[in-house]
Amino acid sequence: MIKDKVNSPDHYNSYSKEVIDMMVSIYGKEDTAKFCEINAFKYRMRMGLKDDIKVDQQKEQWYLNKQKELLKGKSLEDIKVKPW
Repeated sequence: MIKDKVNSPDHYNSYSKEVIDMMVSIYGKEDTAKFCEINAFKYRMRMGLKDDIKVDQQKEQWYLNKQKELLKGKSLEDIKVKPW
């Protein structure tokens, strides 16, 4: 099912905490938000080359949404993240 590959893949839920949440705990919201931006770019650039194009589009959007969630209330200029 496409939704499972995007929103909660099994390989990211093998621990007591989801991997993205571990990243926030270890690296902080701002660095994890930068990771999300970079990962979204990766999915955009390889769209349709590895997985189904719809899956890659959904994954890109998931990371962009997560970036926004992590940066809520912060200015992009303050943290040096460039919007697309």
